[in-house]
Amino acid sequence: MDDFRDRVAVITGGASGIGRAIGLALADAGAHIVVADIDTPLAEQTAGEIAARGVRSLAVETDVAERNSVEALAERAFEEFGAVHLLFNNAGVAMHGSLAEMSEQDWQWVLSVNLWGQLHGVRAFLPRIREQLQRDGGEAHIVNTASLNGVVARNNAHGVYTASKYAVVGYSFVLREELAAEGIGVSVLCPSMMDTGLPTAGRNRQQRYGGPLTQPPMPIPPRREPADPAIMAPRILDGVRENRRFIFTHPDTRGVVEEYQAELIADYDALDRALAAAEEGVAAS
Repeated sequence: MDDFRDRVAVITGGASGIGRAIGLALADAGAHIVVADIDTPLAEQTAGEIAARGVRSLAVETDVAERNSVEALAERAFEEFGAVHLLFNNAGVAMHGSLAEMSEQDWQWVLSVNLWGQLHGVRAFLPRIREQLQRDGGEAHIVNTASLNGVVARNNAHGVYTASKYAVVGYSFVLREELAAEGIGVSVLCPSMMDTGLPTAGRNRQQRYGGPLTQPPMPIPPRREPADPAIMAPRILDGVRENRRFIFTHPDTRGVVEEYQAELIADYDALDRALAAAEEGVAAS
C-alpha cells in the first residue's frame, strides 16, 4: 500500500503511545483515523489532535477483550466512513513478576487483551473488508502489534506478556499466508522499548479481571532508554508500504535476534552430534 491519502485506518489502543503516534503519522499522510481505546477521554483528545491535521477522525470507546465491543467498533467505523483499509490491532497490556507468581486472573487479563483482542479485531473487520474489496477492489492491510519479546524470549520479568506476544507472532504468520491471495497484507509489529503507557496499563484493568492495578517498579531494569514513539511511527508506516512480514523499530536490537537464532542453530548442531554418535554406536556393535 503505497499511498495512505484518503485511506481509513482503525487503531485499537489508539489514544496513546504507539497507537497515537501511528494515527498522527497517518493523518499527516492524509488518512482518516478511527481512534479506538478503552480510555474514552484520551481517545477523544487524540481524535481532536488528528482532526486538527485536516483529516476526519472518530473516537470510539472499545474494550478489545470483549468481542461485542469490537463488533460495535467495526459497525461504527464502516457506518461513518464506508470502508476500512488499515486495521491496527495495537491495544496491549503488560504485567511484571515471575511466572510462578502470576495468578490465573493475571493470565486471563493479559491474554484477553493482547491475544483475544487481536482475534476479535480480525473476526469483526475481516468479513467487512472482504466485502469492501469485492465491491470496490483495491487492497487492505492488517498490522498486529506483538513485541521483540514475541521473537526473543528473555528473563525480563514479563513472562506472561512474552507468552502472549509469541502467540501474536504465530497467529500473524499464518494469517498472512491465508490472506495474501485476497489482496490483504498482514504484518506483525515488533517494537522494542518505547515511551508509552504500557507500564501503567493496569490503571484501566477491567473489574472482571480485578479492577485497576498499580504495579511496583520493574524488578529488572530495562536494557535501554525508552524511545519516542513519534520517531518510530514513520518506520512502521514504511513497513506497511512494503508489506513486510516483520516490522521492527529498533535497528540496534538486531544483534539480540541474531544471538537468539545462533542458540537455536547450536541446539540443532547438538542434535546432529547426538544422532551421529548413535549411528556410530550402532555401527560399532
